[in-house]
Amino acid sequence: MNEFPYKRENEEKKNAAAIEKIAASMDVPKEEIRQLYEGVLAEMQQRATIRTFLAIFAARRVEELLRRRNTR
Repeated sequence: MNEFPYKRENEEKKNAAAIEKIAASMDVPKEEIRQLYEGVLAEMQQRATIRTFLAIFAARRVEELLRRRNTR
C-alpha cells in the first residue's frame, strides 16, 4: 500500500478489502477511494478510543460522501 500508518497487518488487509469493495460498488477509481478512505479513517482514529469497528464506520462515511457528491 502506501505510507499510511496501519497499526497491524490485518488492519491493512481489512481496509484494502473495504476500499476494493467501495470502488467496485460505486464505480470510482480505487486510488480515489483509497485517498478518501484513508483520510476519513485517519480522522476517526484521532478520536477513537475503541478501534474495532473503525473500518466499517470509515467505509460508511466514504460511501455517504460519494453519494452526496453524485447527487449535486
